[in-house]
Amino acid sequence: MDQTLFTGIPGVFVPVKNLDQSADWYRNVLGLEEFKRGDITIEFKVSNGDPVLVLFQTDQAPAVFPKNLHINGNFFIFKTPDADAAHKLLKKYEVSVSDILLYEGIQKYFFFEDPDGNRLCVEE
Repeated sequence: MDQTLFTGIPGVFVPVKNLDQSADWYRNVLGLEEFKRGDITIEFKVSNGDPVLVLFQTDQAPAVFPKNLHINGNFFIFKTPDADAAHKLLKKYEVSVSDILLYEGIQKYFFFEDPDGNRLCVEE
């Protein structure tokens, strides 16, 4: 094949029960920029390009991923240049965060949850 069939992931969808309350948290705590609002969705820029994070209103939150051999539980991963600073900032906002862990002894990461119980991860 001469061309790449897929060129990116334009969005990641996260279920929430209260759209406005969750949008405030993603905006004020995580510092994401809201750029599009619909009847049951709110889209946020995560960085200067793709993907976008889309909150969507549902009665079935949090998202539940099946148990697997890699990691137990569900999560969406945010990339950061400084896991220590991200960890400190979330603690400042009284978000319950795990300890900073090391993947294969080199990559820092930690877990936390949004107000709906969606498990999130930050990795450096």
